[in-house]
Amino acid sequence: QVQPLGKQRPAPWPGLRSKEKKKVNCKPKNQDEQEIPFRLREIMRSRQEMKNPISNKKRKKAAQVTFRKTLEKEAKGVEPDIAVPKFKQRKGESDGAYMQRMQQEAQHVLFLSKNQVPRQPEVQAAPTERSEQKKAKKAFQKRRLDKVQRKKEEKAADRLEQELLRDTVTFGEVVLQPPELTVRPRRSVSKDQPGRRSQMLRMLLSPSGVSQPLTASLARQRIVGEERERAVQAYRVLKQRRRLLHGERPHLTSRKKREPR
Repeated sequence: QVQPLGKQRPAPWPGLRSKEKKKVNCKPKNQDEQEIPFRLREIMRSRQEMKNPISNKKRKKAAQVTFRKTLEKEAKGVEPDIAVPKFKQRKGESDGAYMQRMQQEAQHVLFLSKNQVPRQPEVQAAPTERSEQKKAKKAFQKRRLDKVQRKKEEKAADRLEQELLRDTVTFGEVVLQPPELTVRPRRSVSKDQPGRRSQMLRMLLSPSGVSQPLTASLARQRIVGEERERAVQAYRVLKQRRRLLHGERPHLTSRKKREPR
């Protein structure tokens, strides 16, 4: 028989592994005292936090305070100023213990001041290459966003213009004549087309071409009436003279007619 090389692990005692295992689904020892499972406790706690918005506000406020403290710490510097100790003898403290405590605190302050890194607040840190890259990247992203926004505005304007120029025709609509422009466009020069020139006779015959008399005063109306009466009277006198002239010399007309023969 060939024995395998190396040491063989002894077989564990029966029941040892079962004792080492954690009992999960076991019968409770006392029916009156049962623990709430961990998962159920987590679910209950999360539901309680969701129902209570004050906890969320407190959490946000604590995060803001922590962030503010971090900013203040960064503004002051990596290492804050060394606090100057204030000595005061405690109640029941002997003079020797008081002197020893003052000596220890003074030595501690001297040690911190010696090992502190020298600071130069006047010297500003030069901008690193990484910060310059970030600034260039932000500027590029801003230009790109502006370009995209400009393209969107142009597309929206073109779409609106196309919608305004589009004429929606309902079902069953019938057009009997082309549309007529009732309003003349602004800054348009009126040019008469051949065959459509406005004539005076057409303007007089049209109802819109008749000039409407203006409302005159009473004196003006009286003067116009007198002139009209004078013209009518002169026309009547001229007509009467012509009649008398034709009645006295009727042979002159016959002689004038025979002369051409």
